[in-house]
Amino acid sequence: MVRFGWLLCLLSVLVLAACGPGVTATPTSAPEPSPTALASPTPSAAASPTTANLQRIDLGVGYIPNVQFAPIYVAQHKGFFAEQGLEVTPQYGFETDFVALTGQGERQFAVASGDQVVLARAQGLPIVYVAKWYQRYPVGVMALAESGIDSPARLEGRKVGTPVLHGASYIGWKALAYATGLDEKKVKLEVIGFAQVEAVSQKVVDAAVIYVANEPVQLRQAGQKVNVLEVSDYINMVSNGIVTNEKTIQEQPDLVRRLVTGYLKGVQYTLDNPDEAFAIVRQVVPEITDENAPVQRAVLEASLALWRTDTLGRSDPKAWQVTVDALLAAGMIEKAPAVDSLYTNQFVE
Repeated sequence: MVRFGWLLCLLSVLVLAACGPGVTATPTSAPEPSPTALASPTPSAAASPTTANLQRIDLGVGYIPNVQFAPIYVAQHKGFFAEQGLEVTPQYGFETDFVALTGQGERQFAVASGDQVVLARAQGLPIVYVAKWYQRYPVGVMALAESGIDSPARLEGRKVGTPVLHGASYIGWKALAYATGLDEKKVKLEVIGFAQVEAVSQKVVDAAVIYVANEPVQLRQAGQKVNVLEVSDYINMVSNGIVTNEKTIQEQPDLVRRLVTGYLKGVQYTLDNPDEAFAIVRQVVPEITDENAPVQRAVLEASLALWRTDTLGRSDPKAWQVTVDALLAAGMIEKAPAVDSLYTNQFVE
């Protein structure tokens, strides 16, 4: 189990791979996962079942309490999980560990990206993606507007910073190169840690691999003009969603449906009521102060654009095939798992 977790860690992250420092980071694997879970906020009066009658579910999520987990907090606070007879508590830590534990049946649910599901399936773990959350892959490349980098081709001959040479950031970079025919040999890729904002603004690098709802928001809030090359503009990779395992689907399909239903209600309510959702988040994440609240609200707004869709929860088989092909091309898997084993739409129809 431990060996598998580290193998995936070398390949992929989190809501969402770790990001930059502070509460603006994208939800995903963290350098030091929180050892304890966040207590569930008090449900609203809309929740009819009493807490004593609710089925306790731990939902493994990457990173730490963060504004970009708003749908979970909203579903807790508004009673959407309770309506389904569930008390759902997010557990924070390494996404790769949660994927491994869920695949091995030691956990029932986690939030994970599509590339993680492909990697896990390629290692023989029976993980299944049951509800799509992010509609766009959240990784991109950011450069100052004055640099003139406004297309992937203009990255050739430039120095590009990346947090690490694994995880969602790196997978996003490889996918961008794969989709656009970018000659990686003509790019000087440099590991800069999670200091993309400083590295780009101080011109240590010409561009950096980032999360589109994080670092660009920070720089724009600081008054800087930036260009962002979003991976999802060039290739349709599957990003974060709810995952479970084959055993849970076979033995407790009603549980899966109830968890997915409550969760997606939280996503939709957040999309429809972002100001109220942000107020709920502030009750959960005390690190959001009056001083940094404007930036955090902007991060949430940027995240909404990644979640918005008319087909909430549904997976596109073509996107799964694209994700498999990209990982094959990057040499991250040796054999492609069957696409229809990676996901199901039965709980969102």
